[in-house]
Amino acid sequence: MMTKLFLLFLVLVSFTCLSFAEYFTYGHEQLDKFSSEEQVFQLFQVWQKEQGREYGNPEEKAKRFKIFQRNLKYINEMNAKRKSNTQHSLGLNKFADISPEEFAKTYLKQIEIPSNLDNIKKLQKDDDDDSCENLPDSLDWREKGAVTEVRDQGKCQSHWAFSVTGAIEGINKIVTGNLVTLSVQELVDCDPASHGCAGGFYFNAFGWVIKNGGIDTEAHYPYIAQNGTCKTNANKVVSIDNLLVVVGSEEDLLCRVSKQPVSVSIDATGLQFYSGGVYGGENCTKNSTKATLVCLIVGYGSVGGEDYWIVKNSWGKDWGDKGYLLIKRNVSDEWPYGVCAINAAPGYPVKEASSSSAM
Repeated sequence: MMTKLFLLFLVLVSFTCLSFAEYFTYGHEQLDKFSSEEQVFQLFQVWQKEQGREYGNPEEKAKRFKIFQRNLKYINEMNAKRKSNTQHSLGLNKFADISPEEFAKTYLKQIEIPSNLDNIKKLQKDDDDDSCENLPDSLDWREKGAVTEVRDQGKCQSHWAFSVTGAIEGINKIVTGNLVTLSVQELVDCDPASHGCAGGFYFNAFGWVIKNGGIDTEAHYPYIAQNGTCKTNANKVVSIDNLLVVVGSEEDLLCRVSKQPVSVSIDATGLQFYSGGVYGGENCTKNSTKATLVCLIVGYGSVGGEDYWIVKNSWGKDWGDKGYLLIKRNVSDEWPYGVCAINAAPGYPVKEASSSSAM
């Protein structure tokens, strides 16, 4: 009899664990099933194990559980307000025991856009900007082999460097046929005009690569997610010839994205628990150029009547849609700078075929 009861207990425990683990597989749809404090604590325990999270003492664990509980309540409330299946949803992820204030301090920082950017826009024009009629309805540079894997910046605010290397990786692949993962750490260590793990902007980093004559590979100069000393033995594997910013409207940005991945800055407030769908800027101000995150547009498309940009982030594959964000486009009537200021300061590297890098 005791053996049968023990086996029944094991089955029930396995079923309970499976029911909680299913969330981590299927997403937000099942979160509202965890309503009582006991159920939420069980979910927290499973989440803690899934994330390998350890706390130093019971007091810290109790604090983190309370934050987890508040975050889950917020996620459920926001998901309940969704008006369509294409609208973005929220879900538990590795940031679930971090308060929004802690998250903003670690991952989001006001980005200082250069004051002379408007003057630069007025002075420049790319010759092939006129060749943008009859663009395809959708385009994904990942499918064309011009995008490296999503990576995780950790607690270092190096998103600006990931965006810059991603843009250079893309144009290098398009021009030379070679996809090479480039060194984010070299930019963190060596670009004096940026601030390493304290944040930066693409404008300065592209300029450093041009002045330096190129940038090393990730394999030779690996990422350590903290400030380091600039290495004098770094290689110049991939070079670029110029930096340009996108002049004008959302249509101009679409034109450029049809030719290569583009670095952009956005206000990422409210994206801590983004898990998929088209984000419409519910946490952003429509007439603002505020930006807290530099990322990379790698394509565009449409779903259910919603047009979107495909944005590569650097918070790891376990955030968002496997590391990506879909953000609404074709909204110039309501958003003068694009949703969450995505059109405010796009930039891209220029690489001539004559400067193709040796591998």
